[in-house]
Amino acid sequence: MNTRIQFTAKVEQGKIIIPDEYISMVGDDLIEVIIKPKPCRLMDRLAENPLTAVGWRDLSRDDIHEEFHR
Repeated sequence: MNTRIQFTAKVEQGKIIIPDEYISMVGDDLIEVIIKPKPCRLMDRLAENPLTAVGWRDLSRDDIHEEFHR
């Protein structure tokens, strides 16, 4: 008999800790684990892999100040 149990768990020393309330449901049955990656925010991805643009140049602090006060 297949029973589907869904919960969020932490990995401790490479082991998935099954919450106490589910242990009796698991027993010695085969367990299938599906790992969903953490959602990644757009700004986090851009910080890791910045986009490039033709004609883009890095601005100094003074350049930014001048542009802002025009």
